[in-house]
Amino acid sequence: MRNRLVSLTGMVVVAAVLFLSGCSAVRYTTTMKPSADKSLQYGPVRLSVSSFNYEKPGVQPLPPDIDRKAKELFPSVFSDDLAALPVHIDIKRTYDDTSMGITRLLSLTFTLGVVLIPGTQEHGFIVRTSVLDSLGEPLVEKEEKFGIDAVSWGSYWPWGLLPVIGSSDLPRASLFSGSGFATDTIEAQAKINDHAAACIAEIVTQSLKSADRARLESAFRERQSRVQEIPIDGRTCKSFLTMNPVSKAVKGSVFKVLVFDGEPKQGAKPLHTAIVARYDESGRWQPVKSYLRHARTLTSVSALIENNVPVKVAVRTPEAPPLEDFIDTPDLSGADRNEALRWNNNILLEAKNRSLDKVLREENSDALLSLTTRIERSILDLSEQAERAKDNAQTKVEKGEGDPAPDRELSVLCRQRIEVLKPVLAAMKDAAARKQ
Repeated sequence: MRNRLVSLTGMVVVAAVLFLSGCSAVRYTTTMKPSADKSLQYGPVRLSVSSFNYEKPGVQPLPPDIDRKAKELFPSVFSDDLAALPVHIDIKRTYDDTSMGITRLLSLTFTLGVVLIPGTQEHGFIVRTSVLDSLGEPLVEKEEKFGIDAVSWGSYWPWGLLPVIGSSDLPRASLFSGSGFATDTIEAQAKINDHAAACIAEIVTQSLKSADRARLESAFRERQSRVQEIPIDGRTCKSFLTMNPVSKAVKGSVFKVLVFDGEPKQGAKPLHTAIVARYDESGRWQPVKSYLRHARTLTSVSALIENNVPVKVAVRTPEAPPLEDFIDTPDLSGADRNEALRWNNNILLEAKNRSLDKVLREENSDALLSLTTRIERSILDLSEQAERAKDNAQTKVEKGEGDPAPDRELSVLCRQRIEVLKPVLAAMKDAAARKQ
């Protein structure tokens, strides 16, 4: 009986060693090795990684990792200055694990890991980079491919930790008492993604070699000129005028002004953000008057247009809110739409009480009828927005999905705005009729 227990215990131990333990090792080969030349520079020109496009969601390396690696490897090329030339990066990534699957079947299943057979995970990248000017036009473009292979073997036995035969372009790794291969660990994937980020930075950097240096420097100086000192609430702030996002202009594209307490840098939170120009269907940039919602003093901003290009920001502080600036429904697409509408409603109410009499007295019949039409369209839009928000809130209640409170609040705010506009509409209709 004792011998039988010893034998059973031994079998359990062997089974545990075979199926609960594992040893594996991995080496890496890559078709691209970044130069990491910290002294490399292209005159005064600096780049800023600004936008990305991935063929599939969830692809790595992530934008912050690429930006970090670029600044680490090429500190004289990449900058966290928002006024640096923007870079757009398009990434397609492929993955092939066929070889590794066959290896696991042959080595672990048929030989129980006694024979070490290497398998390969293939990571392929197609990267297209574009260095852009302030209007989203490409100054230089480059497309390049590179690959990173992870060659690994594994065993239930300790010799699975032996280095995989062959050279390794990245530091080797091994895994003891794991349920998978060394290629499947978080550390291994981070190593691959880190090298991929370095390769992408290399591609961007090397693309500048083929650029027209004079054009590149001219575009850089022009973008630097978009940084401007402006007065806000009695103090001087730094503003940056930029297309958002920086890409080839299409109908609806906008220029925004970002206002900072210090220098415009990546990661710095702007004090104010406002749209100051919009691209119309005729291919022209049109100035847009916006108000800085978080300023203590009523402050309007708008772009100055030269040669169909927004070049500077004009700042004004009107004594009384101009009624015509607050008739149209504000943009309700942002996450802070309720806060924006509440602020705009309050200013509209102030404009009604402080500016309406002047409008009725000084504007002619045609101007008043034009304003009347704008108010009626705004009321129609607000009625639709209110009903839609109300229906959305009801749907969330019925399905038990999401918080209905923001939609209910939006519906209330829309109807409050309608109530402010109604007496303004009546007064303008009456004044227009008297002046005809």
